[in-house]
Amino acid sequence: MMNIKKLSAALAIATMTATAGAPLAMAQSMDGATQQQYGEPQGAAQASAPVSEADLEKFVSAEKKVNEIREDLTEELSSAGDQQEAQELQMGAQKEMVEAIQDEDLDIPRYNEIASRMQTDMELRQRAQQYN
Repeated sequence: MMNIKKLSAALAIATMTATAGAPLAMAQSMDGATQQQYGEPQGAAQASAPVSEADLEKFVSAEKKVNEIREDLTEELSSAGDQQEAQELQMGAQKEMVEAIQDEDLDIPRYNEIASRMQTDMELRQRAQQYN
């Protein structure tokens, strides 16, 4: 059951990213147990931590992978036969998104924090462009 909650949190970022054009914080969708596993939610102690060049490069790489997974999911959902198949596709994509972020050596709260900052911090967005 916990895996479903983790995967649901990942899907939240995928679907929100698709509509907003920028990543949104996954921590907002996590329940308390999931937040404990991944660390503190956004806005906690990490919120004031500066974004290092290494973290920013990891974020940009993870973001590309998450966006690719989201685009693939959108295509697959359009051909899903029923609600159950759509749910299975979503759960698989959620797992892939979490793994993509973790494969870049980022934890979910740090990814969320950087994603949130990217929405409002022009200087951070400009710094991130060098890694595109």
